[in-house]
Amino acid sequence: MAQESLVVSFALGVALIAAVVALTGRGWRQYSVAGGSTTGGGRSVVSRGADSPMVWTVAFLVAALAFGGATVLFVGGAEVSGMAGLGGGFLLAATILVFSSYVFYGTFVSARNRGLKNAQAALLGAWAIGSLFVLAVALKLFGAF
Repeated sequence: MAQESLVVSFALGVALIAAVVALTGRGWRQYSVAGGSTTGGGRSVVSRGADSPMVWTVAFLVAALAFGGATVLFVGGAEVSGMAGLGGGFLLAATILVFSSYVFYGTFVSARNRGLKNAQAALLGAWAIGSLFVLAVALKLFGAF
């Protein structure tokens, strides 16, 4: 009975997110950047996608569904062998990836806004990620986890 309630709760959450996206997404069709080109003008697909609110919305929904599905596997997958471990491993790896990307991007943007060039800002972002890695190794050596 507990698994059915988890699945129903997950499905209702997905339906709620889809309803919010459907209701708020209609106004984005008329959105354009002031003074910007609407044709793309020689920009790459990645840079055009990064400026699109729909791409960001879909990426967030995919990430939310992946985290939600992994959580359901982690919490309720004890009856099927290996599913709880698979869900837990995915949650750990995805959380580390999201956190390190957040630290790198925040450091990069902060350095760019302070006048550094792209290579220098990337160096600072990599240094921040490396510092976190060294901290994790030191905590592991001290037996913190």
